[in-house]
Amino acid sequence: MRPRAPAPADGTPRTVLMCPGQGAYLPGALRHLRDVPAVAGVLRGVDAHSAAAGGTGTPVGPLLTDVGAPDPDRLLRTDPLAFDLATYAAVVACATVLLDLAIPPVDAVLGHSVGDLAALTVAGAVTLEQGVRLLHVRDRLLRDARLPAAGLLATDMPADLAADVLRVHGPPQVRIAARNAPAQTVLAGPADQLAAVRRTTRALGHRATPLTSRTAFHHPLLHEVHRAYRRVLRAQPVAPPTLAVYTTTAVRPARTAAELRAAAAAHLTEPMAFHRTLHAMRSAGCTTYLDSGPRALLSTLARAALPGCTTAAPSRTPADVDRIRHRLTTAHGDGRPHGRGPAAGSG
Repeated sequence: MRPRAPAPADGTPRTVLMCPGQGAYLPGALRHLRDVPAVAGVLRGVDAHSAAAGGTGTPVGPLLTDVGAPDPDRLLRTDPLAFDLATYAAVVACATVLLDLAIPPVDAVLGHSVGDLAALTVAGAVTLEQGVRLLHVRDRLLRDARLPAAGLLATDMPADLAADVLRVHGPPQVRIAARNAPAQTVLAGPADQLAAVRRTTRALGHRATPLTSRTAFHHPLLHEVHRAYRRVLRAQPVAPPTLAVYTTTAVRPARTAAELRAAAAAHLTEPMAFHRTLHAMRSAGCTTYLDSGPRALLSTLARAALPGCTTAAPSRTPADVDRIRHRLTTAHGDGRPHGRGPAAGSG
């Protein structure tokens, strides 16, 4: 049994709900939760708001309740906006269930890359309708930008080694996009240059796996998209969040309206330091980290970065309400991390 991390000075351990990004889409992930009113409400709301925003593509309800729905690569290739909306809906829906069931209650949310928008929604800073409309805007900006083929590459290299490889062997436009864990660094850049880095990385005896992503998030390639998106965000009303909102691009929670708006756009150009944020949160008294996605993505990374803290993925598929409640009880009852799954990437 792993020891629990020490409680904060006031004696009250704090619980964090982590909101993953693109890796959270899984066909039929919510099939066992489809009749839960809160989940059904999120799915109906996302589809209704998307239709009102001019969307005519694939509705997210069937994507998240039918195991025969397109896999992530296919959906991203055929309907990238539906992929974004389904990812967002899955995380918000799972988080809504966890907020109702978690004992002790959740104190903070942590967004990971594209998951920042879901985190802001879960914390009440933006509404579900705003989240959907912002995804429509971002989709239009990305399409209008006519960016070159680009993406993300997950490696098992520590960040220092990845930086050395890029300095010695790397093409000029490949950047470190995410420092996720001691042995996971994500790279971003044009597709042809990433392919070259992948070959080099494997020749050095390391793993390198392309991630499902529509572009090179966390990269200067998206600078103009980021500027345009920030202009849109400045016009968005932002409510005081009901939970502390953390992102992987800062060590302190976003508190002001400007900081919360910046969090919604950070995934476009800002590199992530997930492990750095986790350590800052632990210093602030956060001892339990719950993954709100249908996979054990962020809980796997948090377990690697924070020995001694409790991590769990209560919503990992398959999951109904009883199973989620049991996983939450087990996690808080014995202090051991729960949930296994593929390592998370970026986005």
